[in-house]
Amino acid sequence: MSATLLDLAKSFVDGEISASDFSDIYINLWRVERDSGIILNDEPHLSECLSSIFCAADMYCADDETREVYEFNDSQLKNEILSIIDRCL
Repeated sequence: MSATLLDLAKSFVDGEISASDFSDIYINLWRVERDSGIILNDEPHLSECLSSIFCAADMYCADDETREVYEFNDSQLKNEILSIIDRCL
C-alpha cells in the first residue's frame, strides 16, 4: 500500500488531484496503514518520507480566511510535497 501513498502524492504534484482531495485521501490512507500495521513493513527511508508527506498534508488548510501562518495553501503544499518526493527518490 505504500506504493499507493507515494503514487497519490505524485498524482497531486502532477496536477491530477486537487490539494483538498489529496490531503483528505492521503491522511485517511496513511492512518489505515498505520492502524493495520502495514506501515511497519516499509523500509525506514520510505516510511520517513511517507510520514513527512502525512505531516505536510495535515498542515494544509484550504480556507484563506482561517489559515494559520504555519499552514500551507494549495501551492505551498504542492511545493512541500515535491520537495519531500525529491529527497526520497
